[in-house]
Amino acid sequence: MSLFESLSIASQALLSNKAAINVTNRNISNVYTDGYSRETPVFADIPGTGVTVETVRRIFNKAYFTRYISENQNNKGLSSYKDILEQIESVFNDLQGSGFSQELTDFFNAMNDVAVKPDDVAARSELLAKAQALVGRIRDSYSTLSEIKNTSVAKIRDEVTQLNNLLEKLARINKDLKIYASDPERVNQYLDERDKTLTQISNLIDTKALIKEDGTVDLYTAKGFALVLGNEAKKVSFETDSNGDPVLRSSGVDITSELKNGTIGGYLKGISYLNKVLDNLNTFTTNFADEINAQHKAGFDLYGETGIDFFKAENGALTIDASNITLNFEDPKKIAAAESKDYLNADNGNIKKLIALKDNVWTNLGDKSFSEYYNTDIVTAIGAELESTKDLLTNSDFVLQAISDKMKELSSVNMDEELLNLTRYQRAYEAAAKVVNVTDELLQTILGMVR
Repeated sequence: MSLFESLSIASQALLSNKAAINVTNRNISNVYTDGYSRETPVFADIPGTGVTVETVRRIFNKAYFTRYISENQNNKGLSSYKDILEQIESVFNDLQGSGFSQELTDFFNAMNDVAVKPDDVAARSELLAKAQALVGRIRDSYSTLSEIKNTSVAKIRDEVTQLNNLLEKLARINKDLKIYASDPERVNQYLDERDKTLTQISNLIDTKALIKEDGTVDLYTAKGFALVLGNEAKKVSFETDSNGDPVLRSSGVDITSELKNGTIGGYLKGISYLNKVLDNLNTFTTNFADEINAQHKAGFDLYGETGIDFFKAENGALTIDASNITLNFEDPKKIAAAESKDYLNADNGNIKKLIALKDNVWTNLGDKSFSEYYNTDIVTAIGAELESTKDLLTNSDFVLQAISDKMKELSSVNMDEELLNLTRYQRAYEAAAKVVNVTDELLQTILGMVR
């Protein structure tokens, strides 16, 4: 081997080990960078000229990443769904002073005092006070649920804006990956940013990602509607329907029902469940008011009048529900306690029939009494749904953490390993430098002999 060949090989070794040192230093400097995947230089022999860094390989496992994205979508959906359920549960937490179980009991108990002394205005006033307290709690429950819904809808609107920004960002990354395809260092940076962006998108909705050989990705909804194709992003639009429920569209197609996971999917599921709770609350209120009114109209008040409703719709609507229920009168003497107008001051026949309604079961309430329906179909149902969701979320947390640990084990920077690599490359660099120096001295000696 000639001295010039030795010099060429040593020089190439210098460049290659310098590149490897740069890669290692980059790993070390990003040891705490979230989403960074460590890199390793790939050496290749060049016949006659030594070794070169052929490429810089990014340590990445597609299978782990795909599993992580899938579980992250599920996890974030469960978390946001749990958030809404906890808010709903707080509305009917009778142990903490919310809900209206006690007010319902107090309402019927107050009728007993009127039954004992039908002409006692104080007892009648107490009954109206308890009725007003019950009505207040029902309407407060409805108002709070409506507020939770409005807040959740607003969160979805904001997150759709965030989603669109991320979709546009992913499209730009796809474009840059093609532009800088020949620059491994830039490509790896864009791939890290791609994975970070896909993770952020998975925080919001459930998607399917098609990762191509060049690192670009096409993104679809779970049912196959395109969100990102190459460097083109398909914006998701947001609007609300006549019920105030959110409607999301992609390319004009309603995709609301497709979104099951991510925070948006979780909030959509939560709003759907909240609507069910509102329906149950309205069902209770309508049937309760109708049955009380039907019996109350059959009796006589202290003025000898009959056919008087106990409750009414505040806004004049035909149907009384949780949003509009109110008392029909404020005069305690208008309570129809008597069964006939013959003994108005002593007759308690109708108030006893009103009291009996407490334990009656009603077809429209699933053959349950008022209290049973409230406790079973509203309070207990919410609690059961919340506990089930908590269990699912706990399991998801465990699975997500396990996948994350595997990914970090594979792709994260190990300082001990990188320091060893750095030392190895530096020693190789120093050795190549010595060869260059010695070869240069020999060349100088030979040239001096020629002169």
